[in-house]
Amino acid sequence: MSVTMWDVFDDPVFRQCEPLIAAGRSGMDCAVRWAYTEERYDVTRFLSGGELLIIEGSALAVLDDEALRGYVDALAEAKVSGLAIELVDYFKEVPTVLASEADARELPVIGLRRRAPFVMLCQQINTRIVREQMLSTIELDTLSTTLRRGLSNATSAKAVADVLFRVLGEPVVIFNTECEPIASTGMEDESADSWKDQSFLMIPAFSSGSPVATVGISQQFSVIDTPVRNIIRTELNRCLPSFIPQSIEFKIRMKLLAGARDGVCARNAEIADGEEMMNALGFLKSSLCFVFAIVFSAPGMRVPRFAERLRAANRNDDGRADTLFLMEGNAIYGCFLSDDAYTHSAGFNERCRTLLATFPSPDVWVVAGVSTTGASGLLNGMAALRHMVAAGRPNWGHITPLNDGVYERMLDMERTRDAVDMFIGQIAGRLLPNDATLVDTLRVLAESNGSKTEACVRLGVKRQTLYNRLDKVTELTGIEQRDHKAWNSLLTVARLIATRRNCE
Repeated sequence: MSVTMWDVFDDPVFRQCEPLIAAGRSGMDCAVRWAYTEERYDVTRFLSGGELLIIEGSALAVLDDEALRGYVDALAEAKVSGLAIELVDYFKEVPTVLASEADARELPVIGLRRRAPFVMLCQQINTRIVREQMLSTIELDTLSTTLRRGLSNATSAKAVADVLFRVLGEPVVIFNTECEPIASTGMEDESADSWKDQSFLMIPAFSSGSPVATVGISQQFSVIDTPVRNIIRTELNRCLPSFIPQSIEFKIRMKLLAGARDGVCARNAEIADGEEMMNALGFLKSSLCFVFAIVFSAPGMRVPRFAERLRAANRNDDGRADTLFLMEGNAIYGCFLSDDAYTHSAGFNERCRTLLATFPSPDVWVVAGVSTTGASGLLNGMAALRHMVAAGRPNWGHITPLNDGVYERMLDMERTRDAVDMFIGQIAGRLLPNDATLVDTLRVLAESNGSKTEACVRLGVKRQTLYNRLDKVTELTGIEQRDHKAWNSLLTVARLIATRRNCE
């Protein structure tokens, strides 16, 4: 168990200094990694994050308001856990501007109204931190050993759930990737309805890099912190996959919904494999694809109902549900598909968005792509989806267009070539770069600042010809001109493709 700022505030030695919380109360739950004292204004040069900084304030006494704000901002940027400042010689109370900025940055500031040797304060807190770390290590080792012994004798998914329930003391439910509960324990005396609003910690189990199940663990009686989650995850990956059926169809779905292998952009060979896999599932390689993700902040037994709504809403007259999806932790990743030759991108976009609009709630976030064509669009779209969800900035209760995150994703790429490949793949897909006429049309339109009249003159075509080409672009990429943000990205892509073509 980690030592928090509340633990520091309540420590007997600290209490001798008559501490008061002067600012940043909302950050008092943060963990303290080490206690340290240094009066320098540029103290962050010597910090690595998580420190409790204890000072008498000599370096701050001569600072103006702007410099005090800068000091607090520097501590917050360095991820310092808290500041303790002596209120004896240099200050009798924490400066108002310092407290105000600390409140804004959620940085705890503790005022010490009585003097005590800082070495004694640091020794007390650091000894406690080391002691807690040792106890935590022993507890984690014991938990790991107990789980491994129990799970080594498991013969089914139900037995895995029973072991987790016995060791953790919390109700457990195991879902397959189609969001169906396949085992549970600790919930036998409760109806499904009574558990639908219960929150579960969702831990995915993997086999060869692909998710095969998600284990939901209630936290009714305890909070399962990150180190414990990591141990549970390791042991689940070791034993659970052997009890989950993995048919050829199952493995194909997993590969398609994993996205581009390198997380950047699907290459030609990978796209060809994807087309073969789509064909094996009964879909044409020219199928329209619309990727999406549904993310839960507090998933529970209502997840299967979400899955059934996805199946039912996109079911054909022949009973086949043109939806691929999988559950992975607290998210459902999926793709709507259409083989209908008379379905256009704009109409398919509208239908998919209308369906997804029924899912957001205060604890549900939806990421929605656009209609693209074939395995290229599916693989690139899934890679983009996974990057956006992993970034961890959900907009609960809303739908976020997938392409809104393309520039942030581009900046996360280390290599320029990868960034350009990703940008082209996510926005334009595979077909557009191979059509020089459409690329040049968009490039000229971009260079004409969006003026269709000027673009027609520069291209030497009639206005209707330009309209036909732009309609074709929308059909290939799923991006409509009324979606100004995505359309501007598409124009940028055209210029990138044309520039790359001229340089090769």
